[in-house]
Amino acid sequence: MANGSIIVDTGRQIIINRAYKATPDYLVPTQFKVGISNSTPDVGDVDLDIAIPITDGTINDDGSNTGNLVGSAGGTTSTDNIITFKPGGGTTDVTAQNLLANGTSVSKTWTIANLAAAGTVMTASEPFGVWIYMDETAVYDLLAAAGTVLELRFRTNGDGAGLYFEYVRTKAQLTSGWNWVTSGTAIMSSLTQGGGDPSGVLDEVILIITTAVAATTFSAGECVWDLLRGWAESDLVKDYISGYPVIDETSFEVETRGILVTTDANGFDINGFGNFNKDATSLMSGEDTYTAESKSDTDQFTYIVKDRLI
Repeated sequence: MANGSIIVDTGRQIIINRAYKATPDYLVPTQFKVGISNSTPDVGDVDLDIAIPITDGTINDDGSNTGNLVGSAGGTTSTDNIITFKPGGGTTDVTAQNLLANGTSVSKTWTIANLAAAGTVMTASEPFGVWIYMDETAVYDLLAAAGTVLELRFRTNGDGAGLYFEYVRTKAQLTSGWNWVTSGTAIMSSLTQGGGDPSGVLDEVILIITTAVAATTFSAGECVWDLLRGWAESDLVKDYISGYPVIDETSFEVETRGILVTTDANGFDINGFGNFNKDATSLMSGEDTYTAESKSDTDQFTYIVKDRLI
């Protein structure tokens, strides 16, 4: 049930432009996005707060490679976790990696030095996302109170240490439990650079988690890494069901329908929906926020959206 549902300003622009211009500038909405942690819709919104990939995208590391994250500076090489993991992206491995820490440094560090061996190299022109789980008392509560507590660096293996794209988060930007750590719609190459662009393919990932004191340790199941992936813009959108929209010119109502099938958008607590057109730069016409629902591979979500002129 939606607890916030509006036609946004760009949607009004589409309506008035197509109603009064002999040759309209905009296409009609024919597709949708879904998202997580979506706030109350506002007429000025032009996208969902955190749109998520509906289709699989590119899996860069599925979390099933034992010892894939090699520890250093307080981090210990990862082990398999077959209890706490994330579905999605078309993966079937039901395995994640325990991020272990030995209490010798505040900057616990893990490195995947060869993504080509683990999965697929990163693409600088695509956004990224990865799931990181933090136990409330054993990890989250022990993070440094101020400054950066999580860093992800994407590098070309063999480059000097200072060449990387970097994504950072403070404690306030994270939560206990699962965190979808993502650049959102920003492409990789728009992230902050460390010393300059990497020189080649992005085949190395460095994760740094900073705790308040060096002596903090992480045991199996307390901090977990899973499902690093990238995606194209086309992975964020899906067309309406065939035959929609349905226009009722008597009641001045338009009904659209979109479906997430069992293979779409799995692993997310989804609470946002937006209608979009297919302009070169797509425009959002309407936005809905509702009570979050967990999406798994046994669920199908059907969205029925009705807009009415009164």
